[in-house]
Amino acid sequence: MNRRLLTILFLMLFAVAVSGAERPGRVVSINLCTDQLLLMLAAPEQIASVSHLALEANSSFMAVQAANYPVNHGKAEEILALKPDLILAGAYTDRPLIALLKKLGYRVEQLALSSSIEDVRHNIRLIARLIGREAEGRQMIQTMDQRLDRIKQLRPKVRPRGAFYQPNGYTSGRNTLQHAALELAGWENISAQEGVVGYGAIDMERLILARPVQLFTSSYSPGTYSRGQQMLEHPVLRRLTQGRAPIEVAYRYWICGGPMIADAVEILHRSLPR
Repeated sequence: MNRRLLTILFLMLFAVAVSGAERPGRVVSINLCTDQLLLMLAAPEQIASVSHLALEANSSFMAVQAANYPVNHGKAEEILALKPDLILAGAYTDRPLIALLKKLGYRVEQLALSSSIEDVRHNIRLIARLIGREAEGRQMIQTMDQRLDRIKQLRPKVRPRGAFYQPNGYTSGRNTLQHAALELAGWENISAQEGVVGYGAIDMERLILARPVQLFTSSYSPGTYSRGQQMLEHPVLRRLTQGRAPIEVAYRYWICGGPMIADAVEILHRSLPR
């Protein structure tokens, strides 16, 4: 074997060794959204802890899987005791905590919120890269995109009008995952047409004049009943929607950006009038 070939083989082995050494072996997540992607992408032995919020079934898509791991409450002393080599946090995680962890020399990476499908793809790629699971990230995105593409092919030419309508008129306009999901599923989002950007309110008069075919809701705590929720049962809204009650689409599909957005789009697509 010549010297040049030996050199190439040595460099390849060195690269593999370095790659393996850089891959974090004790990852701690202290944010619900990083919990979700970590649980989906990481090898089980990489996960040292997830946040206690990962166990909340109403908001955590991965609640069942999260029960297999130690949980934390985002306290410095418990995080340090876990001896992490990577800490995953959210965009709005407690700033003094983040500053302290970084000052102590810990590697902390923060995940931005998702308001579009491209944001979801970006965050999947980011977490996959941080934990050395790029191939799994690419596969996750490919599977999600294939599901979304199938629905795109089936969307009606004339889109029926719908909206997310929560207690007290809270709704989802442009630059939200709910808006992206409605459009992908084949609906025209009334709230976006009425100029709502992000999450805001739309008064009932404007909603009635927009003549929705169907309303949707996402209850953070299903089973509760308040005066604000009574608005969803207004008789005029029921007449406009021909007696159809608002369709519940679980909050856990979009409180965090992830491939579960495809599940939400499929639910919305199945609710199109036939």
